[in-house]
Amino acid sequence: MSAHQSGPSATISGRPAFFATPWERRWVQLVVAILIDVAIVYVLWQVLTTVGVLPERFFPDANSVVRRVWTLLQVSLFWVALGNTMESWAAGLVLSGAAGTMAGILLGSSDRAYRFCRVVIELLRPIPPIVILPLALLALGVTLQFKVLLILQGTFWVVLLQAAYGVRGVDRVMLETAQSYGMSKMRRFFHIQLPGSLPYIATGIRIAAIFALIVSIVAELVGGAPGLGNQILKAMSAGDSRTMYALILLTGLLGVLITATFSWLEKRVLFWHPAYRPETR
Repeated sequence: MSAHQSGPSATISGRPAFFATPWERRWVQLVVAILIDVAIVYVLWQVLTTVGVLPERFFPDANSVVRRVWTLLQVSLFWVALGNTMESWAAGLVLSGAAGTMAGILLGSSDRAYRFCRVVIELLRPIPPIVILPLALLALGVTLQFKVLLILQGTFWVVLLQAAYGVRGVDRVMLETAQSYGMSKMRRFFHIQLPGSLPYIATGIRIAAIFALIVSIVAELVGGAPGLGNQILKAMSAGDSRTMYALILLTGLLGVLITATFSWLEKRVLFWHPAYRPETR
């Protein structure tokens, strides 16, 4: 056996192992695209501020913002603010994920319940969290519960509808076939409907994760709750544009990290589902 053949784990069809599947290649392409986009924005920002197209009063040069990012990462105040934001994000996401999934599964499992609640859902779903912010602030004050309530309003309906659509989207022929073989309603649910709806639920939770971060930041910006949004507001009020842009940049990177993490978890946990199986060549 040749030296090349003795190491099958090193290459697959002449390609490096970490580029072996289409899913892994797509991730590499995504990372490269993000790095290229960041480099383009950085260069344009630096050039436009240097030549004076962007006024320095409102747009500090990119180099100084990057240096401020590094400084913030070494300051405990930033990590405290990040912890406050992530605490409300996690609490709101867990509550909305659990409640939305259970409610969506119940609605999706009953045509009568779905038709009965559809009007109420369509009435409440479009209400943005910012609308109920004054009422929530008055009732709860600047607390963790205040931010969690806003996150619930912004993310609960996403998970609920995805779960309901997932349950209702299961192949009816498959359900009828299982029923004809004497499978009970409970077994049909756990063996057919629930596995079939998991990709919808996972997608809903992934979307809700980034919505939860956005709502948390808005609650801190507008409502004055502690967190990254509040630090951005303080930097803006103090005229410290470098810190403001650095915090905005770090918040954006946090959003990218959350999206990438949930996408990765979604594909790893549901690897057995046909929708997530790697393509065969």
